[in-house]
Amino acid sequence: MNIRPQMITERQAAEPSYSKWQPTPQALADMRKRYGDAQGFLSIFTPDLQIAAARHPERTYTGTAPTLATIAVGYGEPVAIVWICIQLENVNLFAGVKEKMPVSRQKELSALILTEYPFLKASEILLFFHRLKCGRYGRFYGSVDALTITTSLLQFMDERRKESVRYRQPDTAAPATTTPSSSGITYEEYLRLKEQKQQHHEHE
Repeated sequence: MNIRPQMITERQAAEPSYSKWQPTPQALADMRKRYGDAQGFLSIFTPDLQIAAARHPERTYTGTAPTLATIAVGYGEPVAIVWICIQLENVNLFAGVKEKMPVSRQKELSALILTEYPFLKASEILLFFHRLKCGRYGRFYGSVDALTITTSLLQFMDERRKESVRYRQPDTAAPATTTPSSSGITYEEYLRLKEQKQQHHEHE
């Protein structure tokens, strides 16, 4: 049987790799209600939010941030790719190495991440990149290497498995409380304030 490239392309288009993680209509509606259109989402989930995700890991794992699959279905796969590329470019600017990751490689790596980890929430991706920049998984030598990032992501997944179980276990010792951050607001409040600010700009 001869396999033409068009056959592969058509099959990929008809069967997204994240179809197993297809979001519910309610999840899509909730995302659009919280963040508006694609531009609204991109303006809220910027790399600046990485620190908030790190300060509030419980909220990062158990909160309402959309998954990569939800972003791809709700706003389009190109938007999901662009958003991951924004995080990668932030690493590019942060890393003190001579050779930066070119845009073409960023797009390819973003597509790989979307394909392999469609179930990860945007907040979890932010947490991963925060830890990557902190040197938790090692450092870059001479260039921002895509394989180093994918290997680091495997390490993050091990952490995620352990941490998410801990945060999802019911706390029977004491009632749940909201612990303020050092800035006086919680991660959830920070997101809400940012959404309100975005909505205010849209109505100006």
